[in-house]
Amino acid sequence: MSLIGFRREEGEIEYLEEVEYSEEHLEGDLHEVIHSDPRLVMGTLTTRENVVLGSKIQLPTGKEPDLLVCDKRGTLTTIEFKRDRSPRSAVTQLFDYASSLARLDQDEFFDLTDYESLEELYEAFDHEEDSEFDINDFEREFTEGLESPQLMLVAYTITDDVRRMTRWLRDTHDLKINCVEFDYYERDDAEMFVPTIIGADETQEIKEREASPKQKKYRRFFGEVLERFKEELPGVTSRSASSDSWLTIPAGHSDVEFVWHFKGNPGDKELHVVMNFQFDDSVRNEVMLETMLSAIKDSALDVPEEIYSEEYGSSGYTRLYVKREVGRLDDALDDEELKEWAVGRLAEFHKQLTPVLEEELR
Repeated sequence: MSLIGFRREEGEIEYLEEVEYSEEHLEGDLHEVIHSDPRLVMGTLTTRENVVLGSKIQLPTGKEPDLLVCDKRGTLTTIEFKRDRSPRSAVTQLFDYASSLARLDQDEFFDLTDYESLEELYEAFDHEEDSEFDINDFEREFTEGLESPQLMLVAYTITDDVRRMTRWLRDTHDLKINCVEFDYYERDDAEMFVPTIIGADETQEIKEREASPKQKKYRRFFGEVLERFKEELPGVTSRSASSDSWLTIPAGHSDVEFVWHFKGNPGDKELHVVMNFQFDDSVRNEVMLETMLSAIKDSALDVPEEIYSEEYGSSGYTRLYVKREVGRLDDALDDEELKEWAVGRLAEFHKQLTPVLEEELR
């Protein structure tokens, strides 16, 4: 039996043991886990925020998708859950959901969901971080997604025939369909759900082919700095570059992240290297920010630029960052000094500040 992780209690190491999820859980338990935090299965496919549009909503055909999720760019994902092995019929179910959604217009769709309109859905996200992407862009992405949503099958075991079928659909027909296989560990009161997304790289390639020229430029820039960062700090992330104007790097806690982020209008851009604090408690975000700023003053942080800090968004999030003028996005693509700066600053933040974070959250 495989083991994962450990907890230290009174000097003893306690291991978590893998168990069969289907032995003790109903399909509804899996549904509840993902519904409470879609990032568990969406995190590899997108670094953006996601919201649940509805659970078991009844389509005009009578079909009921387990979960409908939308990210802040308007990308729709239809999710089907199987608590144990994935039957090939589950792929057919996803096709049935997608074809049913494609028959709906926008008003008909929102009559079925937890949101009354596209405008309400758009406002559910904080768009301060991506000022170039407005509601018209969101509606365009959403409309395309309604006609052809991303499809996702989540199961404890993804069978070989389902892997083969979905790979063929991605490779031959550019269909954005993914499977999520997960491991489940428990010991006493500790539980761990460990998902693995199958086909994420192929799905990213499909999205890249569909991306606009500007999105391809973002992907190219972040692809280069990300590879250099992985060489600088091996093992920190396995993330791939995205076509967004930002790219996040994990900090070891789901509510804290490091980010490279292009800000500003076309022709007058800046590149920011950021540490975000996104706890539900605004007071905690403020305390974490002050703790990090204090640690920076007391450390040998090799960052000569001024360090800025602020509260942002409407949820009481906080952040600290350094910035550098870029100009046009095309200039950034050819600026080797800027790329080295981006990698060096984020690596320095990560090396010096993650130990402080771990100590603070212990």
